[in-house]
Amino acid sequence: MEIDVSLQDGLHVLTISGQLDALSGPDYEQQINRLVAEGARRLVVDFGPLVYISSAGLRALLNTSKPLMAQGGVLVYANLQPSVREIFDMTGLLSLFQVCDSVAEAIALVQAP
Repeated sequence: MEIDVSLQDGLHVLTISGQLDALSGPDYEQQINRLVAEGARRLVVDFGPLVYISSAGLRALLNTSKPLMAQGGVLVYANLQPSVREIFDMTGLLSLFQVCDSVAEAIALVQAP
């Protein structure tokens, strides 16, 4: 897994590529937690290049989203590939998380008052 962090319209956008699983989940959690510790409260996660997510990867999403939301933060996932979207749907995460079809749509949602 690779994580690319960029600033777009004043928001942190994390682009996740490869696989999010038991091996890479801790790296994902560490990156999100570091950004939150530095004061980031509005994040967009671009899963466009993500080809696989395991149950351990899903746990990493839950482990990072709860503390951010408890601090009044917003986290939006964008650009889910069909296989990843299917897992979000089967596990009920589509109803738990905010998911957008594109990064631009996610940025607009995060910036909305």
